[in-house]
Amino acid sequence: MTRIYPRATLKRIIHAHEPTFKLSKNVDIKIYVVYLLFLQRLVSEASRQAQLTHDSIIQSRHVTRALKMVLQQFKG
Repeated sequence: MTRIYPRATLKRIIHAHEPTFKLSKNVDIKIYVVYLLFLQRLVSEASRQAQLTHDSIIQSRHVTRALKMVLQQFKG
């Protein structure tokens, strides 16, 4: 079975930021899924911001506005 992301790379990134954390066996999968959900929500919110301004292309200002909203939702 092929992997959709490099698990070893993600584990190294997590360990580099918090070397004292003891992580369970499959926590990297859970972190990756939450990351994908975050990106999906960010894109959909940026798309909604672009529609509100009657733009057909998502621009950086739309992503910036959406980022503030999505970060509040994922805080916790």
